[in-house]
Amino acid sequence: MIDASVVVKWFSEEEGTQSALKLRGEHIDGVMTLMAPDLLLYEVANALRYKPGFNEEKVGMAIGDLMDIQIDLIVPSRELVERSTALAYEYDITVYDSCYLALSEAMGVSLQTSDKRFYDNAKASGRLEHI
Repeated sequence: MIDASVVVKWFSEEEGTQSALKLRGEHIDGVMTLMAPDLLLYEVANALRYKPGFNEEKVGMAIGDLMDIQIDLIVPSRELVERSTALAYEYDITVYDSCYLALSEAMGVSLQTSDKRFYDNAKASGRLEHI
C-alpha cells in the first residue's frame, strides 16, 4: 500500500525519491503489487499542481503515467469510510490520509508513507504495525 506522499516523489526529485522509485520499479517488474485508494489520483494531481515547474500539461502527463502502471486502485466501501473516519480522530489527521491506513489494515498489508506528521502521530499512539 502506498500513499500520495510516496507517489509524488516519482515525479519530483526530493528527499526519499530513490526509495519511492524502487517501490515503483518493483511494481513494474512484477515483484510486488502496489495498491491505494482511488483518492490517490486526485491527491497526486493536487500535490503536483503546487510543485514548482509543473503546469497543467505536466500534471496531466504525470497522472497518465501513473494510470499506465496500473496500481490497484480501490473504490471505497461504507466500512472503509467509517474506519477512515475513526482513524482520523484517533491520529488527529485528515480522513484523506487515514483512508490509506484503513485500507492497509483491511488488506492486511503495510503502508508506505513519506508523510512525517502522519507517521509521528501513529508512532506516538503506539500503532505502527501497518505503517
